[in-house]
Amino acid sequence: MYEYAVSVSAERIRIPEWRKALAASKFQRIELSCGNDMTPHEAEELTGFCRNDKLLGGITFASIHLPFWPFEHFPFPAGEREREEIAAHLSEFIRITAPLKARNYTFHASIEPNAPETRGELLRKTRSVVAALGRTAGEIGASLNVELLPRTCIGNTPEEMLALTDDMPESVGICFDVNHLTYPGSMERVPEFIDRLRDRIQAFHLSDYDGVDEAHWLPGLGLLNWPEVMAAIRRVPGKPLLIFETAVLKPLSGRPREITPAQNFRNLEHAAFYLENCSELESRVAELRIP
Repeated sequence: MYEYAVSVSAERIRIPEWRKALAASKFQRIELSCGNDMTPHEAEELTGFCRNDKLLGGITFASIHLPFWPFEHFPFPAGEREREEIAAHLSEFIRITAPLKARNYTFHASIEPNAPETRGELLRKTRSVVAALGRTAGEIGASLNVELLPRTCIGNTPEEMLALTDDMPESVGICFDVNHLTYPGSMERVPEFIDRLRDRIQAFHLSDYDGVDEAHWLPGLGLLNWPEVMAAIRRVPGKPLLIFETAVLKPLSGRPREITPAQNFRNLEHAAFYLENCSELESRVAELRIP
C-alpha cells in the first residue's frame, strides 16, 4: 500500500480548527510545509509545539518542506560564502526539526525569475547546497528531496533535475510535483518524465492544473491524464510518499471541472471541509485504482 499525506502549512497547523479537522479526518500523515523562513528559535518552538500538541498525537510527520521564502534570504546565484551560509542555515533547520522524525525533506532549490543564459551556472552552484543538505538529511536517516519546480525556476525539466541530483549521495532524492510542468507540451509528458527520473524519486506532490500554471486542484478536476500518471507512479521503485498538495484551490487561467462552492478552499472553513470530508477525496483516488 502507498502512504498518503496532505500538505499543511506551519501557519495553519497552529489553528485549532485545522488540527481538529485533521485529527477527525482519515489522514494519518502530513507534510509540514515551512515555506517561510524561520530563525532557529522559531524552528525549535514549532518543533516543540508539533511534538506536544494533543490533537497531533496520532499524526505522522512524513515530510517537512524546507523554507524558501522570502527569496532574498536564499540567493543561490550569490557567491560561495552566501551559499555556504544558506546550506548551514537549512542544515540547522533539519537538525532542529529532527525530533519530528520526518523521513523526507522537500527542498525548493531555486528563486525566480531566471534568465536562460544563467541556468547552467545556477545549476552548478546549487549542487553544493544540495550535497550539503543531503549529507545532513542522511545523518538523521532522512531523504533530501529536490523538488521539480515550475516556470523559470531551475529544476523545471528532467534534464535539470538530473543535473542537480546525479552523483549525489543516496540521501538525495526527488520530489516530483506533477502540477509544476508549465512549459508548452510538458503536461502530456508527465508520465514520460516520471519514468526518466524514477530511480531518484522519493515523493510526489499530487494536484491537478490547467496546463498553463500551477493551480493545486484536486486530482481529476484539471487536465492531467491521471490513469497514465498513476501507471507511471506504480513503475517507480519502492513506495514513494504521495503528498496531496491541494489545500489551497486558486483558479488561475481556467476553471476546474465539476467544482462546487464547498470545494473552493480559499478560507479556513473550506479547508476544514476538505480535511473532514477526505472520504470524498479517497473516492476520487479509488477511481484511479491506486492500491
